[in-house]
Amino acid sequence: MNPFRNLKIYHASLLILLFSSSVSGQSKIEKIEIFTKIWGFLKYHHPTVATGNINWDSVYVNNILKISTNLSNASFNTRVLSLINNLGPIEKNAATTLTDTLFDKNYNLKWLKSSHILKINVKTKLMEIYTYRNQGENKYIKLANLTADYSGESKYESMAFPNEEYRLLFLARYWNAINYFAPYKYVIGEDWGNILSRFIPGMISVNDSVDYYKLLLQLSVSLNDGHSQVASADNNDKINNLLFGKYTAPIYSDIADGKIIVRKVQKDSLNQINIKRGDMILSVDDEPIFKRMKRIIKYISASNKVTKTKYLTWTFFNTHNEYQRIRAKRGSQIIEVKIKCILSSKRDWEELTNYTNNETGYKSIGNSIAYVYAWQMWKGNMDTIKALIKSKKAVIFDVRNYPRSDYFYNIFDIFFKKPTAINQTLCISINNPGHFQWKLSPKIGNTNPTPYSGKVLILTDERSQSQGEYSVMCLQTIPNSVTIGSQTAGADGAVTSIPMGGKLSITYSGYGIFYPDKKPTQRRGIKIDIQAKKTVESISKNEDVALQKALDFLKKNGIN
Repeated sequence: MNPFRNLKIYHASLLILLFSSSVSGQSKIEKIEIFTKIWGFLKYHHPTVATGNINWDSVYVNNILKISTNLSNASFNTRVLSLINNLGPIEKNAATTLTDTLFDKNYNLKWLKSSHILKINVKTKLMEIYTYRNQGENKYIKLANLTADYSGESKYESMAFPNEEYRLLFLARYWNAINYFAPYKYVIGEDWGNILSRFIPGMISVNDSVDYYKLLLQLSVSLNDGHSQVASADNNDKINNLLFGKYTAPIYSDIADGKIIVRKVQKDSLNQINIKRGDMILSVDDEPIFKRMKRIIKYISASNKVTKTKYLTWTFFNTHNEYQRIRAKRGSQIIEVKIKCILSSKRDWEELTNYTNNETGYKSIGNSIAYVYAWQMWKGNMDTIKALIKSKKAVIFDVRNYPRSDYFYNIFDIFFKKPTAINQTLCISINNPGHFQWKLSPKIGNTNPTPYSGKVLILTDERSQSQGEYSVMCLQTIPNSVTIGSQTAGADGAVTSIPMGGKLSITYSGYGIFYPDKKPTQRRGIKIDIQAKKTVESISKNEDVALQKALDFLKKNGIN
């Protein structure tokens, strides 16, 4: 008799049980995933669903757990086919066709054609719906101001922490909205189809509102879009405070070469803490900076690395405690200080954003150079700025900020011989979900036989985002202009909001912004002619590298 025989049988049985459990769990996730995709497909393609007469959210909530648990593939397909047939027949007047002018890099029905779960009769039915898809109005998606409008969605404002079915519903809503109507989906850096399998397990298992917020933040981060944020109708600080803490050291910093350098200390704290400009932070509350950065950055949404690190500095010192221990390097000296924190809501917004500005919005450098801060151009100073520029041999536009006033566009009258288009815009196509339409922008400037002939320089970096980047693009249409700086935020286009239950939403870039020749800007940022990157030394010494390169450029061209 083999004394190990029973033990071997036990181990074999355990392995079979574990394997079966794993397969069962994976099968459930796969069924949730494919049902989510079918539900979203019907939402935007089936004429009956588009009318809004059926509560399509309830269809999802009432079926998602039943249809994904303990059903064979055959039973799953039978349920799905029954659901589709209950919507009634679709009219087959004429097959909907696509034009060659539509942008199709986001279009992808691979999930339908390659699914190993769906039977051929279900695939055929869905493709038939695609061929004769809804045309015209749809309750759940509208076009407004060139972007998607989701105002037809139910908001469920009382659901502060939704149950499992509704958490999955909101994931399904978000995934499908992005899948069909996000213009930049093709550059997020991974197959959007993978997102569901990554986040469905979390939506099932999450058990409190804090972890739910974390999951939603990571969902927004997955889009790699600087406009993708979790927003609250109440107060965005509520989410940040829960995750990162409501206190912060009164310190403003920059990151260069992976190092966190103190840029400034809040004015009312200058005499209270032994931290100065140029100090290199080594640890916070005994947590080394690289470990702390890695822990926080997974919740920071941005289009590229340089902007992600910028936003990281906004939350890096946040804490749940009123005091913070900071270890820093000053020259060859290591210092350790205990700092009394302030409420993060009490930070100086201008210091946090670090936007460039002065009191008037303009100034002169020497006798020959006009210097204009783009975000401070408005009706009250426009004529003065135009006169200043005309009197100089060169103008430097500083767009390391966020221009807000539409009066900004009036400056171009003095630069163009004739009106000029700024960009190509990519807009959603409701009739063809997953496809987009090109639209040439309105033209700026007027007919001017004697436009300004001096040198035009533009300063930009990661502080230029969205409207800031668009403003740089406008200025780049000026003939022979030169752009100096470093990579911009790579997030251009209208902020569009998807309701996510409770008072939460997730935003994203709702239409695409491209150069007139259709070269992209998303993630990569605006074209730079002369690179000028900040360094540890330039931050420590408060040196403006981009401005110095601009002045050097002008000096080489005989302008001082």
